[in-house]
Amino acid sequence: MRRVIQVENIKTFSSNSFRVIISLHLLFFILVLLSLSRIELSMGEFSVSRLFSFPALWEFFPWIASWFNLLLAVLIIVLTCNEFRYNTFRFQIMNGFHQGHLLAGKVYIMVVIALYALLLVILSGLVSGAIQQGGSGFSIHMSGFNHVGIYFLQTLAYMSLALFFAVLLRNNALAIVVFMLYLFPGEVILRKLLFSGVEAYFPAKLIGDLTPLPSLFTEQISLIPGADVQMSQQASNMLSLSQGAGFAVLYTLVFLTATYLILKNRSF
Repeated sequence: MRRVIQVENIKTFSSNSFRVIISLHLLFFILVLLSLSRIELSMGEFSVSRLFSFPALWEFFPWIASWFNLLLAVLIIVLTCNEFRYNTFRFQIMNGFHQGHLLAGKVYIMVVIALYALLLVILSGLVSGAIQQGGSGFSIHMSGFNHVGIYFLQTLAYMSLALFFAVLLRNNALAIVVFMLYLFPGEVILRKLLFSGVEAYFPAKLIGDLTPLPSLFTEQISLIPGADVQMSQQASNMLSLSQGAGFAVLYTLVFLTATYLILKNRSF
């Protein structure tokens, strides 16, 4: 396994695609947070500044970060399809690796990327919380921190689905297009037209629902006349976070198993 990790580190961290996409992810996340933090809006007890304070930021920051999971999924597609494009998978097989090693290497990279995204959320949250507390003394409030852990799981699940499409199609452009079309409108059509009774269990919706709209938003929206009924109907169609997390783990294992079977049954 050490050899697998060494090879993956060399291939990934020397890749221009990796550096560019990770830099874009970091830049977009920070720019969005900075832009939102400058908004001065308050309605009743709600204000934007509360979203950047403990403990609300542990819901808000993972929700913002989830907007950019698509970039991380595209990164996995690019890195994986490049393995086929430049025959590096074939070279590894010729040098004693087997298909399980190839998958393990990509899982390792996905965990590294997910940990990067997790640390980005945690560090930016700690900085924001410290700034909002100002001179009143810094204390960390961990209420709601479970949302950060669930965001980590969500990131891994998205990348596992992207890895499946990359290994299945083996072409950067085609895999990215098919992956995006599956997310929208492909799965939406399937959910609405064919399986409306179980739409909460479809992978893209279930994984996306792991980072729901922060409760400060939903509390404010519920004050709008008629919105309470609509929100309760939407909530009834969603799984709880613990249920969603469990199914996300299951889907991740399914995607990885399917990816391994494709690798095992295709020639290089």
